[in-house]
Formats: sequence, C-alpha cells, structure tokens
Amino acid sequence: MATKQKTGKMRQRSLRNLKVSSIGMGSAQTYDVYKDEDIAVRRQIMDACIDEGVTLIDTSPMYGRAEEVIGKVIEGRRDKFQLATKVWAAGKETGRAQIARSFELMKTDHIELIQIHNLVDWETHLPYLEKLKSEGKIDLIGITYGYPDMLPEMMRIMKTKRVDTIQVSYNLKDRAVEKEVIPLAADLGMGVLVMRPTGKGSLATGLKRQPDIGPLAEFGIQTWGQAALAWLLADPRIGVPIPATTKPSRIAENALPGKIAPLPKEMRDYIEKETARCS
Repeated sequence: MATKQKTGKMRQRSLRNLKVSSIGMGSAQTYDVYKDEDIAVRRQIMDACIDEGVTLIDTSPMYGRAEEVIGKVIEGRRDKFQLATKVWAAGKETGRAQIARSFELMKTDHIELIQIHNLVDWETHLPYLEKLKSEGKIDLIGITYGYPDMLPEMMRIMKTKRVDTIQVSYNLKDRAVEKEVIPLAADLGMGVLVMRPTGKGSLATGLKRQPDIGPLAEFGIQTWGQAALAWLLADPRIGVPIPATTKPSRIAENALPGKIAPLPKEMRDYIEKETARCS
C-alpha cells in the first residue's frame, strides 16, 4: 500500500512551451457580476488562487463581464497569473476589435493564450493570431469546442499544426474526446485544457449515491470533486483542468489534486468504477 502523500506546492504542467499550474480556474457563469460586493468576492477568489498556486485563468468575451471583472481583480498583480481568453466573432474586423478589447478589459499588453472559441470563423482569425504571436503579444494559439458534433472539424484544424492548444469538455461521464482527440493532441504535442472537469459540479455533488472515498484518503483526497480532478491529472496527456467556482474556499479544495503526484492506474480505475456505481 502506498504511503500517505504529503500535500506540497502546486505542480506544473506544460501547454506547449508554457508552464502552467496543474489546476487552473474557469470563469464561465461565475465572473459576470456587477455589484461591488460580488466583485469583492472575486477578488478574494484571486487571493486564494495566489495562495494555492493556481495561475492559469480562463475566460472569454462570451462570458459577459468576466474579462472586465478579471482585469479589475488582478490589477497590480498581473504577474501572478497566466491569462487565457478567446475570440468569438464572425469577420476579420469584428474579431480584431474583440481581441483588442480583451487586452483593454484585462488591462494588459500581453495575453498568454488566445483561443478561437467554438471554432467560429477560425480560418479568418488564425492568421491574425499568428501575427500577434510572432510579435510576442501572445504566447499560444488555441481552439475550443465543448460538444461531440464538431470534433472531426477540431481534429482537422489540429492536423494543420497551426494551433498550440485545444480546450475540450472531458470528465468521468463525458468522454467523447477520449478515443481520438486526446491521442491526436498527444501525438502533435499540443496542450489540452479541460472544461467541465467535474461535469458542471454534478460529479462533486450530483451523484445518486455517496461514493466511498476511503481508498483515496491516503492520497489526501477528501471529496469526489477532488477525485474527478485527480482522475484527469492521472493522464499525462492532460494539461490543465479549469473548474469554476463562486466560493473562495473552493479554490483550496480544487487545488489539492494539483499538489499530489498523479494517481496510480488502480486508483484511476477505482474512481471510474465508483462513479459508475454511484451514478
């Protein structure tokens, strides 16, 4: 039996040549806020990210005021974070204006990763992103898609080798990318960001039965949400899951799987079987 692991510092993963925290943070449906008190909570979330070593923050113009709020709450500490945003627009001028607006809203002259959201008008946006990358204004170019229907198109784009990362939906109950997309990314050396890593929270709180956490306790795992994240990180082809939260206290919980060594195969298999039993 393995000895109980000690929780250390946040481990790093690679998105191409960019080192990022093993656990990132998403902002869909969580950073579109207006009230001062709600923005203050998001600032506390960023405080917790700094404390826990969570550096990669994923956002999008699609997420309402998220970019603007992120710009406010990281002001004065931009160097603590790596920003991943997206272009989600049809047409060259609309896309370029949206990208410029992202820089403005997040109060930065450099963005680590810009992704073409849902593959929208990718052939138009890709040359401009390549230009920004050549100028050093961005580090990486990515594409995103969250459903099975367009995965063949995603793979076609990946095979051009013009993008550095993909962002896909992947978790214990959503495994459409497992057979072809993830292996292709590994073959091409692409970074993989994972949206919905806990199934929009359903794996953490929505199972029909209470999973038996006992066999995972020696690894420091205390919740099934942590188990779901640890299951992803046990696959070396995965770059960084990006769970979202509105609670500062949740950052430490989400961060723990990124601070332990990848689980052995038998524990990954156990998580799969126990999730199926409790679903």
